[in-house]
Amino acid sequence: MSIIPFKIERSPSRLETLIVDGRLIAYQDVGTGPTIILAHCSGASHDVWAPLIDALSGRYRVLAPDLLGYGQSEPWPINARLHPWSDLSAILALADRVGEPVHLVGHSYGGTVALEAARSLGPRAKSLTLIEPVAFHLLRLTGRMREWQELTDVARQMMEALRLRQDRGAAGVYMKYWVGRLRWWSMSRKARRRVLLTVGKVGAEFEAVSGLATTEGDYRSINTPTRLIAGERTPKPARAIVDELLNILPDSHLNVLPRAGHMSPITHPDAVSDLVAQHIDIAEARRAHMNPTTWQAADRPKRRSIA
Repeated sequence: MSIIPFKIERSPSRLETLIVDGRLIAYQDVGTGPTIILAHCSGASHDVWAPLIDALSGRYRVLAPDLLGYGQSEPWPINARLHPWSDLSAILALADRVGEPVHLVGHSYGGTVALEAARSLGPRAKSLTLIEPVAFHLLRLTGRMREWQELTDVARQMMEALRLRQDRGAAGVYMKYWVGRLRWWSMSRKARRRVLLTVGKVGAEFEAVSGLATTEGDYRSINTPTRLIAGERTPKPARAIVDELLNILPDSHLNVLPRAGHMSPITHPDAVSDLVAQHIDIAEARRAHMNPTTWQAADRPKRRSIA
């Protein structure tokens, strides 16, 4: 869920748009072939996926949205409450627009959104790649109370600062936890300003994720082939969530990136791109050998209202 603290290249391409639940969502649409939908972490935009998009768009169609409040999507209202389905609806709307089964990839908060999307899409999700999804509520459900308490302490300090309109203090609490005190202090003024502009949405995301009603049983129903990716040096609660999902998701496996932290798509883009691409390629190959009668029904999306 961490806010992007690193410099990333901005995409010069014009973004497509759609309206979901009355809000404008911008998204990048590049490449041709089977479709992949990417969901970025808190404080980022579709640009964070640039290395991965370069690696995939030669043989896949890649849809990379700016989640609500980020990039070119609609700004998030100050102190507004985020419903758990708000960003999820954008991913499902894109899947419906494609009209065929899709691959899902998500990092951090975007990983939690992708996880919920896989549950909603069922057989219409061909593969799922989760890079340290911050499904915080899972720690409480599985009795990982030490890790749960560590995160809730950070969240409490952050939310108290936000309620007092002390955005700088809120950002400091969160950034020091996820990327370290030194990196936060060494950021440029411009980078700090970007963090401050999105910290309210980040707080809303934490509240929404913490209050999810999804159960272990709900996640056990996800039969989608799933690759979990974790950084070797990530905070303990983030790793605990990955470990619990590894035990819960029926068709899942874990890859650990040496010397990487929570922000591996930024710090280790080549390694992450290789792992994501390999998993999707294997899922496509597996699907090619399936009996068509087992997946034809998945090609017919459920009806949804999308402007």
